[in-house]
Amino acid sequence: MGLDRNSRVIGIDVGGTFGRGIRGALVDGTGSRVAGKEAVTPRTSQEDLIEALITMASRLADVAQRDGAPASALGLAVPGLVDEARGVVYRSPNLKLQDVELGRILQDRLRLPVFLVHDATAGALAEYATGVGRNVSDMLLVVMGLGVGSAVISGGRVLRGAHGAAGEIGHISLDPAGMICGCGGRGCVETFASETAIARRYTMAAKQAILAEEVIARATTGDAAAARVWNDALGALATVIATAVALVDCELVVLSGTMGIASGALAPLGALLAKRINLVHLPRVEVGELGGDAALVGAAAVAFERIGAGHPTLEWRGRGSSPRNSDLV
Repeated sequence: MGLDRNSRVIGIDVGGTFGRGIRGALVDGTGSRVAGKEAVTPRTSQEDLIEALITMASRLADVAQRDGAPASALGLAVPGLVDEARGVVYRSPNLKLQDVELGRILQDRLRLPVFLVHDATAGALAEYATGVGRNVSDMLLVVMGLGVGSAVISGGRVLRGAHGAAGEIGHISLDPAGMICGCGGRGCVETFASETAIARRYTMAAKQAILAEEVIARATTGDAAAARVWNDALGALATVIATAVALVDCELVVLSGTMGIASGALAPLGALLAKRINLVHLPRVEVGELGGDAALVGAAAVAFERIGAGHPTLEWRGRGSSPRNSDLV
């Protein structure tokens, strides 16, 4: 059964990226965002975060009800260790979520089917179906936000691994004696290339607290401390991406959630990868087309498929163009 363009599901991304927070939207059967909302990510407690998710989902459900096309399900993109089948978040190092049956809690409160998906997986599905990856079958998506994550699509299918944790490149240790990471390890990629790490490292070097986006902007305008921090971040990313490419042999690397970084700031990454990749083919590197909407669109795609409404990643991909954006409310 194909997707009905008048059907609606809710997609929410709880990635918690600085400046964007929780993002949610009503998504129709064509993959278009027909209404959207944003909220600050609560960092006080797990309960407060859950209430914020319930509030956002409820408001979007109300919009759908008023439009005469009630939402059929909720797809929720969450970072960390997620059991998608059981709807459980075991650990999300950068959010107040641990050992929580988030799917069941939200389903009980919202009276809607709720489906969890890892945020990088959701972003990869969206970029594969409607974004920069729609013409390839093998791609690696790397998410830069509060953490660093990735997802692999191989032969048109998401690579999840034995425990659903494939793609946690942010927690590969590059310096066992380095900074402590949110996961408890030391010198992880996240301690170099996440928003938090970039801002922290600049504060330590320059004795000035600014957001990561400003650090990166300063790196290209003569600020030596900012340039060192950003070069270290790019080096860490290049090393871990090269390792991943050697394992999965993808033709495209997609950078997503890149904090509004200007493309010029990311340009050196290609040359850094070329120095690290010798035997396997050098992949193309591109910035994702869907920006901050990628994970919520991917989560909506998962919701559509799990309720048996169709196969959105195939149907949307078949259209050969990105979904339109309607006015957000």
